[in-house]
Amino acid sequence: MKKQTIWIIAILAVLLASGGGYVAHTRARGVEPQEPPEPTMETATVTQGGIVITASGSGELVPVSELDLSFRTSGVLDQVLVETGDWVEDGDVLARLERDDLERAVAEADVELQIAQLELADVRDGPSEAELADAEAQVRDAQTQLSLAYDVYQDATDDDADDAVESAKVMSDWWVGYYQSQKAKYEKGNLSQTKHDYAMAAMIEAEETWERAKNEAEINEVQAWKSVKQAQNTVFQAEEDLELLQSEPLTDTLTEAELAVDEANLALAEARLDLEAAELYAPFDGTVMSVDEAVGDRVSINTAILTIADLQEPLLQFWLEESDMGRVAVGNQVNVTFESLPDTTFTGKVVRVDPVLVSVSGTTAVQALASLQLDDQDVRLLSGMTADVEVISAEARDAAVVPVEALEKVEEGGYTVTVVRSNGEMEDRQVEVGIKDAVNAEILSGLELGETVRIDG
Repeated sequence: MKKQTIWIIAILAVLLASGGGYVAHTRARGVEPQEPPEPTMETATVTQGGIVITASGSGELVPVSELDLSFRTSGVLDQVLVETGDWVEDGDVLARLERDDLERAVAEADVELQIAQLELADVRDGPSEAELADAEAQVRDAQTQLSLAYDVYQDATDDDADDAVESAKVMSDWWVGYYQSQKAKYEKGNLSQTKHDYAMAAMIEAEETWERAKNEAEINEVQAWKSVKQAQNTVFQAEEDLELLQSEPLTDTLTEAELAVDEANLALAEARLDLEAAELYAPFDGTVMSVDEAVGDRVSINTAILTIADLQEPLLQFWLEESDMGRVAVGNQVNVTFESLPDTTFTGKVVRVDPVLVSVSGTTAVQALASLQLDDQDVRLLSGMTADVEVISAEARDAAVVPVEALEKVEEGGYTVTVVRSNGEMEDRQVEVGIKDAVNAEILSGLELGETVRIDG
């Protein structure tokens, strides 16, 4: 500890001696210590230039229109006329279903229409002599059948029918009386069991015969009357048909015949539509992106057969970091460089900004769409191509520009700058500021080109 203390004291002594020697030397030469120089004022000139505010992101090419195509009817796939990558034009036939049943349905509907048209013509022309004669014969036959039905009904309700029932009742009553007498003898022991049982069985059979006679009589009468009513209806219908033939066509009859023709026409049109629906057409010019079904597959209305896309005017779907949300809006210009075409820059405009943030590779991002201008580029773009995107959110050309350090924000809002005049005087002046980047600011009013402003704050 003593040695360390001695060394420290020695070092201090040397330092004090050195300082004292310097002061003495300075005073000996007569030179006084100098004041530190005053800081210089930094200025900048208002110049004409440009400011571009951008945001960078990445994206991929998507079709303007991409559509899964399916038939409007179900069936078995008979032909697929295109392959993936084929270019097709609006109206081209892409695939067909088996059409035998559909063609048969068209033929049958056509026949039904012809029949309905003939029947309508018959209604309008009126009946032939043969049709009138046939209708008159049907009236006569119906009247004959009605007479026969009346005869049968009379037979079912005449005295002879009643006599048969009454005779059965008399026999039943006699056997009841006979059994009662035989029963009394049996109970007194004057009649054997066999004779008693015979009398009882004969009585029961006589009662059943009477019941059957009554039931048969009632059934015969009901059935006979039913036949009469049916015969009456037949006569009425035959007479009505004859009257209808003999008169002018009724409005209702003519209307029904006309409606039948309309329905047949509609059925034929639907059958033809079904036949047409068995062919799959391209709804617009485009490229076949995929073929999803094979010949022989049974498909339904909702089965996607193939997918086509419009790649003539593709869209770029791109993503920006959430922090750049304020730098993208519909109408902003974009510069696009595809990974597979690094030497070509495409331009376009933002056409949509999604209102909801999305997650891309675990990062929250803004999702947007941009249209591309391809008029002057003879290139082939494919769906799914990846690209780097630069969005120009704001731009000023040939503007009055000053460094952002020259601006001073005021409490009332807005900015002021300190103008340095040619004589050295300074003036605080309010200015209207446009867009700004990290270096420069656009001056909309308050300054003229060539003026000098202070930037040292």
